[in-house]
Amino acid sequence: MNKFRSLFISLISVVLLIAVAGCSGGSSESASKSGGDGEGKKVEIRFAWWGDTKRHEIYNSIVDRFEEKHPNIKVKREFGGWPEYWEKMATQIAGGNAPDVVSMHQFYVSDYARRNSLLNLDELVKSGDINQDQFDEATVDSGKVDGKIYMIAKGITMSGWAYNPALFDKLGVSYPDPNWTWEDFGKKVEELKAKGIWGTQDFSGGQLQPNFRYFARQNGQDLFTEDGKLGFEKETLIKWWSMWDDLRKKEAIPDGATSTEYESAPLEQNMFVTGKTAMHQIPANQLHLYQEQFKEGELELVPYPNVKDGENGEYIEGAYLSITQKSKHPKEAAMFIDFFVNAKESLELFKVEQGSPGSAEMAEFVKPLLSVPQQKAVDFIQEVVPDARPAAYAPLGVNEVEQAFKDNASAIIFGQHSVDEAADKFMKTAEGILK
Repeated sequence: MNKFRSLFISLISVVLLIAVAGCSGGSSESASKSGGDGEGKKVEIRFAWWGDTKRHEIYNSIVDRFEEKHPNIKVKREFGGWPEYWEKMATQIAGGNAPDVVSMHQFYVSDYARRNSLLNLDELVKSGDINQDQFDEATVDSGKVDGKIYMIAKGITMSGWAYNPALFDKLGVSYPDPNWTWEDFGKKVEELKAKGIWGTQDFSGGQLQPNFRYFARQNGQDLFTEDGKLGFEKETLIKWWSMWDDLRKKEAIPDGATSTEYESAPLEQNMFVTGKTAMHQIPANQLHLYQEQFKEGELELVPYPNVKDGENGEYIEGAYLSITQKSKHPKEAAMFIDFFVNAKESLELFKVEQGSPGSAEMAEFVKPLLSVPQQKAVDFIQEVVPDARPAAYAPLGVNEVEQAFKDNASAIIFGQHSVDEAADKFMKTAEGILK
């Protein structure tokens, strides 16, 4: 009898041990998957972004707060200026060692998504790992390529032209009119040069958008068509480059050598901030960053010049977050994105760093926290957004197309090609890339 009793007790003990082990193992697995209670296994993800020194400080602080809330997740930070950022990402994507979370832009997303370099976020949104309940449908759709979500909006913005009224008053020059045309723009640039300052830096080349894109859309065209072909005519490009070439020949804008010298200058050292130009094209959300550099005068923004009797060129620009296809920790990466765009701890730091928050709830939350320049930016965005029309995503090969655009614009600047020659060469090159 004692023998059977001992066996029975032993069996009970084994069952209890198995049950305890099972509960313990289940709890550990859950913590590891959620990563939200700080008790899961240690995970490291990498996060990359572009920006200036001030943005680095803001983003580092946001990451610090995320790590405090999720001590099991370490976030390695990688950042740099705009051109360097995209050059590095292209190299990392090709080498299979890209960061888990990357800052993404509408101009590049379709290229990376269609090359299977970005993770389809539909399931992570559907599961609630990334919450977009407070995002307007248009904002959600702006992160889609071919109907699938590949990026989540950090901020929505519009571009405009900044100027310092105090400088214009000092020079005796009237302010830019919000309803100005490109002809008015040219006259204003020449007027400023006559007063001893370049009107603006040379925006003829570099990036296809926003500058040339506005011009193309105002001419009833666009950079690309929905099926991935060039969306503008050669004559439109000739008009654009001819306008800038004329201003360059009149010495109303900087010469090629000067333009090249300042091409990659950080915000605090660019031509506008250092007083070499009087107007500057910027995304509205950067107004406060520029204002911090000016001891005298409050900066103002005006919309893009119009083509006389042309169409409206406005479109929504955005800054987004994506997860790369080869991320080994997509769930933790999704948790980080959700924190970045939905947590008050994040948004009270982000405010409108790259535009009004994608979440309508967070946009309301940050309003009382904004400085005067930031509020001006929000007002500008709200005023211009109703006029915005959808813009086709860039197709595969956009990086090569943009490089061809930059190369041929530079050829004009340095007298290597005429405007007609450069336009003809660009169109043939771009069409070949996109064919």
